[in-house]
Amino acid sequence: MSAATLVIPPAPAPARRVGGPARTIGLTVMLARPARQGIAAQLLPVVAFAVTTALLLIVAGGVHMFFTDARAAGDTAMLYQVLSALALVLLTVPIATLGAAAARLSARRRNDRLATLRLLGASVAEVSAMTVLEAATTALAGAIAGVALSVALLPLVELLPFFGGPVGAAALWAGPAIAAAAVVGVVAIATASAAWGLRRVHLTPLGVRRRTDPPRRRTAVLIGGVLALIAVALLAANVNVLAQLWGSAVTIIVLLGLFAGALLLVNVIGAPITAARGRAMARSTSSPARLIAGRELAAHAAVAWRRVSGIAMISFIAVVGGSGASLATMGGTEGADVVIFDDMRTGVLVTLGIGFALLACSVGVTQAASVLEDRELIVGLDRLGMPARELDRARSLAVMVPLLWAALGGAAVGGVLAFPFVGATILFAPVSMLIIAGTFVAGILLVRLSLLATRPLVTAMRRGA
Repeated sequence: MSAATLVIPPAPAPARRVGGPARTIGLTVMLARPARQGIAAQLLPVVAFAVTTALLLIVAGGVHMFFTDARAAGDTAMLYQVLSALALVLLTVPIATLGAAAARLSARRRNDRLATLRLLGASVAEVSAMTVLEAATTALAGAIAGVALSVALLPLVELLPFFGGPVGAAALWAGPAIAAAAVVGVVAIATASAAWGLRRVHLTPLGVRRRTDPPRRRTAVLIGGVLALIAVALLAANVNVLAQLWGSAVTIIVLLGLFAGALLLVNVIGAPITAARGRAMARSTSSPARLIAGRELAAHAAVAWRRVSGIAMISFIAVVGGSGASLATMGGTEGADVVIFDDMRTGVLVTLGIGFALLACSVGVTQAASVLEDRELIVGLDRLGMPARELDRARSLAVMVPLLWAALGGAAVGGVLAFPFVGATILFAPVSMLIIAGTFVAGILLVRLSLLATRPLVTAMRRGA
């Protein structure tokens, strides 16, 4: 064969890489498909976002009513507005916590898949866009459902007695602007939480995939949080000095900020305390269940604390609200005083009721998420021959140990902040003690029931392994 007849085929053209928005949307749809955890990982965040938005709108509607309703005008207007703002502050932190928990619910599954895509060549921009798109879409669907849920609940909420009779639905509807702001806020929380979680996928995709994160010690965070709590308590104790320096209006705003800051600080120091307790358990026990629970608490203290942080908020609210209920019980018995103190009692009960609704939703979401997230650990222990009873005991210890610290810590901080305003007589009154004790019992029982409710899911995982 001559050189003239030798035909060399042309080199194949390089495969065209599909990029741009179409590729990102396609990968996001693929990422959102249910994995081994099932469709629950997709539905639970939507439900949690819906409950978050609905309760936020109900609380905001109540505050809007006290600031705009003519029935609260006159000498008592400031009292109603301050108390409603305090209730909003007390409930905003657990509402935001529930929203953040919903955003993190499927983060483990999403991070695993995103890390895999990064190892296969996906760019940082594509991973970021997919995360934000998925989180925003999930939160938007839940928030819109929450707006509809809040409207559906109005016929029930309007029966609440304030000002001597039912308030009515019109007074409790905060308006479309506040509803839109609530939707935007929920979506923002979800997007920010998802974007914050991306830092691990961007930097250590192999570590995320292999789950090799070393536990971090947060001694400085614990010390700083405790010192900050002491500073908050000292400021609250010197409320009279603040009022003389800044005036009543500024002092009220500062005090509301102090209460919100105290709630946040309880969450900040909760994880380091949980980690320290877990390390102590792991060092000083020979029980397999306590050893596993201790190591789990030490290695994943932040996750363990988030599972029970709702009870810290409810304990805080119970102390502050219980003091308010005791104060209302000792109030006047004639004329306008009767209406005012009846409204105070109603406000305390409504605040606690919404708080328990948040706790129930938060506990249900976090406990179900913990089972889905700990699938590999559950299956691995089962394959090693660990009895089901010991596995259930280890799961229970990993929840109940931080739960005790959360309940006591939230109540202690609430008591320290409430003491300068109400004194020991009100703080330790029978009504206050009854509300605090009832909150402890109900909260612990609720967490216990959530553990029982997730046991079938654990059993299914063990059988499916």
